[in-house]
Amino acid sequence: MPIEKLIAADAIERISSVTAEGGRILGVDGFRVVPEGFVAALDLILDLSSRPISPEAAADEAIQFLLSNANEHIVFEVVVGNGASRG
Repeated sequence: MPIEKLIAADAIERISSVTAEGGRILGVDGFRVVPEGFVAALDLILDLSSRPISPEAAADEAIQFLLSNANEHIVFEVVVGNGASRG
């Protein structure tokens, strides 16, 4: 599945779908929408790739991250991997 820039609601749907299919959420990257396009936001990065948590806990944390940072000027990329559990 290619990485797409999504509004928060669509990113949450993607996380739910990936998790239901046995995938694992590795992280979420936020981008500010500007007239010229998108600007990566270092304060909107959630890296779950090296943390020893279950795929379900990673999905829950990613959704909470999205809910707490959602607004009309932010889009997100959801980074996914296989479903191998680390926790």
